[in-house]
Amino acid sequence: MNTDHSDLNKTIEEMERMGLHPNSHRDNEIGLGDIVEHILNKMGITEEKFKQWFNLDECNCSKRKQWLNGLLSWKKNKTQPKENA
Repeated sequence: MNTDHSDLNKTIEEMERMGLHPNSHRDNEIGLGDIVEHILNKMGITEEKFKQWFNLDECNCSKRKQWLNGLLSWKKNKTQPKENA
């Protein structure tokens, strides 16, 4: 089977113009990792402070957040105002 990549690329570009992007469905979701990050930030525990406390160059916080979000996520309540972190 011979596929023409230019046709596939045109299709992807058209879908992106329509607002369809990979993981765009996640814009209306919130996950467990987002909640954990929000709570820790409210308590003053940021990624930078964590790295400082434990003398780390990288803490992999983003990777853990992504993993937790993949484990448990749900739709955001559209009637609730968006809160700044």
